[in-house]
Amino acid sequence: MTITAVALDLDGTLLPRGGKQLSGRTVAALRAVQGRGIRVILATGRAACAVPPAMLEGFAPDAAVYSGGALVLDGEGRTLAARCLEDQPMYALVDWCEDYDYPLAFAYPEAYYAYVGYDRLAGFYPAGMLRDGEDQDRHLAGKPFAAQCAMPPEGAAGFAARYGHLGLRLIPFAAGRYDVCPPDCDKAAGVRAALEALGLSPKGLLAAGDGENDRPLLALAALPVAVDTAPESLRAAARLTVPGPEREGVAALLEKLAEGTLVNFL
Repeated sequence: MTITAVALDLDGTLLPRGGKQLSGRTVAALRAVQGRGIRVILATGRAACAVPPAMLEGFAPDAAVYSGGALVLDGEGRTLAARCLEDQPMYALVDWCEDYDYPLAFAYPEAYYAYVGYDRLAGFYPAGMLRDGEDQDRHLAGKPFAAQCAMPPEGAAGFAARYGHLGLRLIPFAAGRYDVCPPDCDKAAGVRAALEALGLSPKGLLAAGDGENDRPLLALAALPVAVDTAPESLRAAARLTVPGPEREGVAALLEKLAEGTLVNFL
């Protein structure tokens, strides 16, 4: 198998959850892979505004998939693909979260805007990443790419029962917290768009992840990799399991890839 591209989740895969910067070893491994002519695609549920250059320690991916696949940028920051939340799904989310007092924020290019429960969300986001959208009119200047909400599992189930016809995907990323993505939008679709722009095929793709939103991505890859903290069902779907970011398992894998000794790692 010849690997021509890697698509890598960020939180829980490259970056420890709650971490603020990639490790020096991880950055060096990413650069070494690029040095071998292998393209690096970042694939994260975070909005683009939530991945500042300092977090990547100056590393520049060849493409990046943000908001769970809703926004795809090339290495120069130009848009390759975008899928926004339209008015009806937005209003359904706002109505539901207002009715049950669930905090809700929408992801825009420059920041997350809290439409419901700003004070309760403020401590969850780094400084400057969340803005108070109490007037609920930011979408009039441009639609959001995705949303994040905090609700119990029964709240998510209730929303799906009432608004399932809208096709929104509520994907848990932490206890009681969900990414909300547009219909037919996932990391696999975003990575496909990035690969097409790079002139590459999924037949040469290595993908690594740790969460439920990484399942379509691993299904796309020729070499699917899960970290050992991933749910058992995701690990079962992977060809290879590596240690989590605290033990730099993906960094070690990338080092082998850059050295040309990955076959010995499998």
